[in-house]
Amino acid sequence: MPEHAHPAGPVPADRSDLAEAGRMLLRSVLPAGVLLCLALAVYGGTGHDLTIVLQDRFPEDSEYSGLFTIMFSSALMVCAGIALGSLVVSRAWSRTTGDAGATSPARTAGLAVAILCIWLGFDDMMMVHDAVLPGAGIPETAALAVYAVIGVVLVVWAFGPLRRERLGLTFLCGLALLGGSLVGDEAEDFFEDRIPALATFLGHAEDVVKFMAYVALCHLCVLLARRVMARTLQAATERSAREAVERSGGSSQVPMRVTTSGRRGAAPVTDRRAGANAVVHTASSPADDLTAPIPQLRTP
Repeated sequence: MPEHAHPAGPVPADRSDLAEAGRMLLRSVLPAGVLLCLALAVYGGTGHDLTIVLQDRFPEDSEYSGLFTIMFSSALMVCAGIALGSLVVSRAWSRTTGDAGATSPARTAGLAVAILCIWLGFDDMMMVHDAVLPGAGIPETAALAVYAVIGVVLVVWAFGPLRRERLGLTFLCGLALLGGSLVGDEAEDFFEDRIPALATFLGHAEDVVKFMAYVALCHLCVLLARRVMARTLQAATERSAREAVERSGGSSQVPMRVTTSGRRGAAPVTDRRAGANAVVHTASSPADDLTAPIPQLRTP
């Protein structure tokens, strides 16, 4: 479905929950998975141990140790930062102008998902529950129990707004991939002494699935940031249009804009106040109408 044209910028198309989840899998998760598997095939085909690049960071093992953990965890935290940046802009606009037009479930969902992503990425990269907390005397099982409680709180906080944004299924896909990674981790431990070759394969597969979960969450963060910014620009553009109409004396006509050259389909009129080379023209198409509201995403 093509995106709507508007002076404030492109507006995300109105898609169903299933369509958004499929779009995420086809455009982000699948390509990233193919590229990762190709990279692992090349690395393993040259006689290297895949555990080196898939495991956590142990510099004494190799300079490539933990390579993909660092890459995907960093990407996860960067995308979370993009979501947080959009929230800062949106909240600053609402606080400064008192305009609640930019408020949407995407703001609440973006904050919850961003916190979840930063927490996951930092913990994975810095081995917090694996090494840092046990080194400080906190058992790993206790840390995992606390992690489970925090994770459930964040998921519950995010899911309601995401469902209203028709992104609930997209979020569930990312969580399902994370869950698959945890199952693979437990299966690896179970077969480690029984069938070592199978345990090694499950360990590699578990890491790949975890990284794909990170890709899904990155996609979700960027999508939420885009929606928040689109609605903030909508509120800003429509507010500017209303103020322009008020300054023009309350006329119902679309306010004219000063440009440096005429446009096809517009009737140029010389404006002496703007200079000899400037012309004033009216909107030549619906997309040029600054008072036209941006089409909203329908919520159930």
